[in-house]
Amino acid sequence: MQHPISEETVSPQIAKVCGKNAPPQLKQMAAAGLAPLGGGDLVTTLYILSYDNDQSIAGKARESLLGLPGNVLEAAVDQIDNGIILDGLAQILYQKPDTLKKLLFNEAIFPETVIWMAGKVKDEQVLEIIASNEQRLLEFPAIIEELYKNQSVRMSTADRAVELAIHNNIELKGISCFQEIKSALRGDGAPAKADPSPEEDEAFKNTMELQVWKELDEKAVDDAYKAIEKDQEKEEETKKIETLEQSIAKMSISAKIRTATLGSSSQRAVLIRDSNKLVAMAVVQSPGLSEAEITQYSKYRSLPEEAVRFMARNRDWTKHYTVKLNLVKNPRCPLEISMRFLNHLRNNDVRALERDKNIPQAIAVAAKKLRNKRTK
Repeated sequence: MQHPISEETVSPQIAKVCGKNAPPQLKQMAAAGLAPLGGGDLVTTLYILSYDNDQSIAGKARESLLGLPGNVLEAAVDQIDNGIILDGLAQILYQKPDTLKKLLFNEAIFPETVIWMAGKVKDEQVLEIIASNEQRLLEFPAIIEELYKNQSVRMSTADRAVELAIHNNIELKGISCFQEIKSALRGDGAPAKADPSPEEDEAFKNTMELQVWKELDEKAVDDAYKAIEKDQEKEEETKKIETLEQSIAKMSISAKIRTATLGSSSQRAVLIRDSNKLVAMAVVQSPGLSEAEITQYSKYRSLPEEAVRFMARNRDWTKHYTVKLNLVKNPRCPLEISMRFLNHLRNNDVRALERDKNIPQAIAVAAKKLRNKRTK
């Protein structure tokens, strides 16, 4: 939205102290909260000045807004019936939960403001209020999408909001793995968890806080897992992985899917190995996936064919030579795709495929034919 509102839409008293013709000294006084105004007019004035072109005035006005007592702010919000002003206040006061609660109950608030709050706010009570207005969620499904993607929203709340959409045949296109979530909540492929519990919320919260690597390093991931599998002396990083695995093991399928969607490379490195194909599909569809992760995952032969097919059909990922080579060598990759990628491989890699006993025989035969063709 365009902020601030035009001075033509406010009262003459407000325009006098913050309009384009107002003297700078008067604006400075008003920004300090010293204008002879009260209630909604005072807060509206500070809102307008918070977006003033003069940064010293804007900064002072925001400081004054943030410094107003809660009861003054909340009473003023009740008096304001302009949705644009409420939107601007939400963006300035988003760390004041009590004021945000008042904003949400103001009938003038725009849905765009609620969508923004659903994705930005960290206070659980405010987010619960947003999620509790089912009529608004159904009318504006983007609110559900933002709630789902906000890590501060409880797992049980996210499930409840998404289930509301599912029961009303609403497709949440802003969630990358919505089809997998639908299957998980309906119980496809795994026992459905009937009633979300505080333990589920706690497991999700704890899992999202566990970080092993700042960025995925392929060798570090493999080395850490080898250490676990061989029961070697546990380094600090390996212990973190085990803690992460234990936390993830307590989660339902829908919670794992959400973690795969919102988490970091640390969580995805564990979840990609999950036995449930819905979880693996959520990992490979995660918006946060890096090139290093895709390079690593394209080698995994334990992945379900659907996940490998998804990777193979992503043109951005298969631009990378190593990804194409890994997919050709991966028995889970559909044969027609492997054959197509084979033609893009270098001669030394084609030659190596001829002798590779771990790939489908059809690929080895095709590699031999391709090498013979290239040497003619």
